Amino acid sequence: MGTATTFELHNLASKHRRALLTGVAALALALPAHAQAQDKTTRRVQQETPLERIVVTSTRGAKKVLDVPQSISVITREEITDHNVRDIQDLVRHEPGVSVNRTTSITNPWGQLNSFTIRGMGGNRVLLTVDGSRVQESITDGSRDFFDMSNFKSVEIVRGPNSVLWGADALGGAVMFQTLDPSDLLVDPTKPWAVEVRTGYDSLDNSWRKQVTAAYDFGDIEILGSYGQVSSSEAELSKARADGGIWGCTRLTIGCDRLFPADTDVDNALAKVVWTPDAQHTFKLTGELFGRDTRVLQLYDMSASTTGIPSTTAYVNDPYVRDLEMSRKRISLEHDWQVGAVWLDSVNWNLSWSPQKRETDSRQRRVYSNRIQLHDQYRNYSEDFFEADIQMKSSFDLGSTHHTLTYGFDGDRTKGDYAGINTTYNSLTGTTTTAINQGFSFPRVDTERADFYLEDSIAFLDGQLTVNPGVRLAHYSIDPTGDASYPGLPGFRPQKQENTELLKRVGAIYKFDDTYSAYASYGEGFKMPTSAQLFQSSVDLFTGSSLVPNPDLKPESVDSYEIGFRGELDRGYFTVATFYADYTNFIRGFQPITVTGPGGVPVVGYTSNNVEDVALWGIEFGGEYEVLDYTTASANITWTKGRQRTSAGAATTAFDGATPLTAVLGLKHELPDYGLQFEVFGTFAAGRTQNSDPADYLVPGYAVFDAYAKWKPRENVELTAGIENIFDRRYFPNTLTGYDRIAPSVATANVNPLELQTAPGRVFKLGATVRF
Repeated sequence: MGTATTFELHNLASKHRRALLTGVAALALALPAHAQAQDKTTRRVQQETPLERIVVTSTRGAKKVLDVPQSISVITREEITDHNVRDIQDLVRHEPGVSVNRTTSITNPWGQLNSFTIRGMGGNRVLLTVDGSRVQESITDGSRDFFDMSNFKSVEIVRGPNSVLWGADALGGAVMFQTLDPSDLLVDPTKPWAVEVRTGYDSLDNSWRKQVTAAYDFGDIEILGSYGQVSSSEAELSKARADGGIWGCTRLTIGCDRLFPADTDVDNALAKVVWTPDAQHTFKLTGELFGRDTRVLQLYDMSASTTGIPSTTAYVNDPYVRDLEMSRKRISLEHDWQVGAVWLDSVNWNLSWSPQKRETDSRQRRVYSNRIQLHDQYRNYSEDFFEADIQMKSSFDLGSTHHTLTYGFDGDRTKGDYAGINTTYNSLTGTTTTAINQGFSFPRVDTERADFYLEDSIAFLDGQLTVNPGVRLAHYSIDPTGDASYPGLPGFRPQKQENTELLKRVGAIYKFDDTYSAYASYGEGFKMPTSAQLFQSSVDLFTGSSLVPNPDLKPESVDSYEIGFRGELDRGYFTVATFYADYTNFIRGFQPITVTGPGGVPVVGYTSNNVEDVALWGIEFGGEYEVLDYTTASANITWTKGRQRTSAGAATTAFDGATPLTAVLGLKHELPDYGLQFEVFGTFAAGRTQNSDPADYLVPGYAVFDAYAKWKPRENVELTAGIENIFDRRYFPNTLTGYDRIAPSVATANVNPLELQTAPGRVFKLGATVRF
């Protein structure tokens, strides 16, 4: 930890985890070596270049990345391992145009990562899935970081709406995680078992990763089991300034350059059984368990007061512990049936149950001159997903064209619940009071999604031209009426909301020859307002700053256009694309509104409302070329710009989600005779020149360099190392917005210092993998 504390965070559970880790490793190593090897001739270790990478989830079928009329990136397990990827922010470090920010406010003090932003659209506008199952939405005091990198074999990042084959609410894009299969470890056809042990260290948060994964092949049944554990402290922002930089700092007990002292433990387990009774059928049963427990010592609290009239109202807050537990569980059953009928090629169905929750609690001790008060705060937001997906494929010839239909049903029922409870104990009176529906509360909600989709891939001119038209009938229902216990605000009784939309998409790829191709696509998307945006309210009857629900919110929608040109060269590839997206009824939160309070007195509250429209456009380039034998150069460049109009007839202003010109240039060199690989990346980012608010701090440009190395001293041993921000550059990411050049108030500067948004300084990474 960055600061010594008086509380001990390494308890008996940690000992149990270490014991379990040792036991699993011992069991895996004891697998019988004399078992008969099965003939797995189709298995092989495949070192894929970006040119050859296959997308599966986002396209609902195996396709080369460059054969999809849309911008998609694939991050492989090899890259995750080579770069010792720490978390979702680290995952997209070299993906310009995709970012993840960190929350640093005192009201959400765990220093947690929020969600992905793609082409300026972030939060719940980006669809997140694990093996096709949804991940919980973010709320005002929560995040969507329910991930650990241990058990993912690939991550597909879809830029722009992907609303036909997947969720209609993927307005900005999608990030789709795929977990390991037994076949990913069982690559040696001479033996039926495999064991992999990994460990790694990252200096940013002093994290230490331990993981063991084992797989066994019984013939028609393959199994995989994996357990990983990560222990870490708070991120160390070594380039932040204790004096608060341009904002200054008046914090009493902690500088403005440090997150609160924290200890975090992550447990991640995966179990998978794959049964292949014959060539036509594959059944897959998956169990997944993710849990993260973070404890912070809150050293500074803005409610502290050392003066008061009368003196009995003066108080001092002691430092206190705040705990955050995040969990995501999943059980899924999948069946892939290669039918081979005249009218039906295949059927794939998936059923899953995934309860997810974010739970916080704390006890604050407040000392007055004549008494002590204990304030207990409990918040729990959960979403339980029951999901069903059935997908079918049919192919046929019609005249001179060949058709491949992908069609099916994608639906789920989600139960969402927010619990906010405050309990106060007064030592003077000996009484305890309890208040419910506290915090950013809203009623229990049942959400239903029921979508039918159809896409046709039509090959013309002997495959030289492929056109992909598609439609999706999307139905959403959000029902808060089953929670009779939620009081809400007078005059704002929660009502059921539902909407049905027919969404259209079409894409086309034309291959000029075996080298060059061009593509174009058009896509639509719509997204219902979230439960928090519709129903969130405070229950203080308009005393103080109240949250006012807005049941009249309209769904957000988008029309997106993209064209691109690609080349598949002998020793590399390139792709360049330009896009334009027009968003209507864009929703933004915490906008001031005047409402009538008790006694007819007008008071100011805060609500969500629809912005008239947002237009976003940009250019993206990606490429890789082997300039010399075993030496490869790469480039990824993005530039976006946007404008927004807050109401009909209003002047347009800059859209803050736009990302200035950013380029990531890389160079990789391999020495195969020595088992060595070296990589160097340079990130060159232009500064921001305008934001929607003229008072905003505009981040200047910067250049940052990273280096990674991998050494395989033996075939089954792999050592990795990395240095990020080699020259220890101080900078703010050029995606940073929402911070004024001058702090709006002392309270704001203390609650959420600008300096805590400083990017990490020099970071060291080490990793090791042993395979048996």
